Amino acid sequence: MIYKVLGKTGLKVSVIGFGASPLGAEFGSIVPEEGKRAVDYAIEQGINYFDVSPYYGRTLAEKRLGEFLKGKRDKIILATKVGRYGISLPDGFDFSAQRIIKSVEESFQRLKTDYIDVFQIHDIEFGKRKQIIEGTLPAIFK
Repeated sequence: MIYKVLGKTGLKVSVIGFGASPLGAEFGSIVPEEGKRAVDYAIEQGINYFDVSPYYGRTLAEKRLGEFLKGKRDKIILATKVGRYGISLPDGFDFSAQRIIKSVEESFQRLKTDYIDVFQIHDIEFGKRKQIIEGTLPAIFK
């Protein structure tokens, strides 16, 4: 596997990542054992970048990924998202500082980890620029 440094983070990530939205049944149902095998196989092949979101399966993908990574957390770079939580507009989005902090805490629990390597603002184009700059970004850096 080829690895590259992610921006200025110093994190060495595989050039192929694992997008975990299917674990949340975003594209149809999935047998949990098949999802676990996919995660295990990805790690065996050297994939170390795992991307997920509370939006995927309305938290199911994070819950499953947290289970599947048990005992393997030190082998991967874990990325999740904040800001998008549901389907409907505008209710499915909340970029307020208070909700971002709550989202991060909830992701820690679902992913069964005490650290997340990368936070991304999900579908930022649906947020108000002022709220993102004054609320979302400062909350992520806390």
